[in-house]
Formats: sequence, C-alpha cells, structure tokens
Amino acid sequence: MTSDPPGFIKPKSLRSGPTTPGKRTAATSHHFATPISSRNANATPTSSQKKIRPPPGTVSSIPFPPISAPEFGLIQEKLANDPFALLVAVNFLNKTKGTVAIPRFWSFLPDYPTPEDLATAEVAEVADTIRSLGLHNNRARTLIAMARTWVEQPPEGGKRHRRLNYPHRGAGKGIRRGEVIGDDADDDRFGAWEVAHLPGCGPYALDSWRIFCRDKLRGVGSDYNDARLLEPEWKRVVPRDKELRAFLRWMWLREGWVWDPLTGEKEVAGEEVLEKARRGEIV
Repeated sequence: MTSDPPGFIKPKSLRSGPTTPGKRTAATSHHFATPISSRNANATPTSSQKKIRPPPGTVSSIPFPPISAPEFGLIQEKLANDPFALLVAVNFLNKTKGTVAIPRFWSFLPDYPTPEDLATAEVAEVADTIRSLGLHNNRARTLIAMARTWVEQPPEGGKRHRRLNYPHRGAGKGIRRGEVIGDDADDDRFGAWEVAHLPGCGPYALDSWRIFCRDKLRGVGSDYNDARLLEPEWKRVVPRDKELRAFLRWMWLREGWVWDPLTGEKEVAGEEVLEKARRGEIV
C-alpha cells in the first residue's frame, strides 16, 4: 500500500452501506464496447499502440505509476470500503483542487465519522468547517441532506433509483420518476443506480461509486477489483473526470489493453507500450 501524504490524519472506520449477497452479474455488459483486437491478439501493433497520446482532458495530476504498483493514488481507492465517506470526499473534490480538498476531508472526517453524525449537524457548523473549499453553504446543505437520506433510506443491493440521462442522454427514460427497480440481473432497464436517490450524487460521484463500491454493495464481489468477476463494474464506466479516466487507463493497461477514455473502446497493447507501463513512463 502507498503511504498517505505527510500530515494526513488516518480515517476512522466508517459504517458502509449494507450488502446483498448472492447476486450475479452479467457475463458481458451490453453497455460495454467489444475489444477491437480480441480476434487477433498476435496482430502487429498499430501506431496508436506503439505510442499512447492521451486525448485532452485525460491526463491526471497524479504521476502515472508503474502497472505493478498496488494503487494508482486516488483517494477513492482508500475509501472503497467506506462508500459514504467516498461520496463525501468526491463532494469535496467537486470544483476544488485536490491539494485543498483532500487535507480538508481528512480533518473533517473525525468530526463526522458516520452518516448519523453528519445528519444531525447544523448547516452553519458544517459550512464553517469547510469554508476553504468554496461554496461552503451549498456544500454543507447538500452533505447534510445526503446524510439524512442515507440514514432514512440507505443504499441497498437490489434497489435501484432512476437517474435520468446518466451515464448518457436517454438513459433512464424507461423508468418512472420515483420508481425503485431491481438488480441488473433481474431488471435490465438501464439508467438506475443504488445511490442515485441521494442528494449531491452527480455524474462524478456516480462514476466514482460505480468504479469503487458498487460490486461489493451488489454482493457480486469482495471489492472493486475482485479477480473472480468476469466483468467488474469499473470496466463498464466511461467517466468524464480526468483523474478517473487516468485511473481506468492504468487499470486496463494492467490487463494488457490500451483503453480509449473518450469512447470506452480498447485494443491489445503492444509490447513497447506495456514496457513503458511497467516502468511508469506513460503520460
């Protein structure tokens, strides 16, 4: 495991949402692109394979680590087993630099270690604590509303809530407002998620939660990268955030693929690219 940045306070254990065991996940998602080069893994690498030139908006502020590293370096990796804390952290990161948001998050956490603690807090009290993030009054109201909803209606496996037009335009149109539908394995309507009813869960929060927390909540894996899963949830996500895009590029390279963060398509990585990835020389 990588060490925390100097001065960070280790987080207390938080209460995670309940899980529902026994659910299955589809062998291959119909929302996920078919590998470009899966029919011929021995084909000569194309020019795009020999040299990765990431599209604009996909380069992380975190140095791209070697693919042998245990972590990429995102705070979401540390909070994958504490989904409520993860949603609080991504709220802090929304429209705020990580160098400001992350230290403030770690200092905030001991004061509000559970959803119940935050749900009973006063708006002025929370706003004063997070003043340095900007938009502190709005953030405080959103965080408290999210905590109260979590306490009253915690995320559960097998209960999905509509989020219209996420992850793409038209998603969720076949689901009525306020309708709660079953797990993916029981209801294949797309555009509903177990945390979509929580205030403050926009695309960045949903992408983060899907990548790092959803498989465990559904009971189909022990964590976001359970080797027993044929297609973990992170392989279905095409995020807009540059840090999440960089993380998924790294995850795909660990499996030998060059992944396009704009389309979600992938192709077999050439040996030259893989060697650079092993040395941590990917931009």
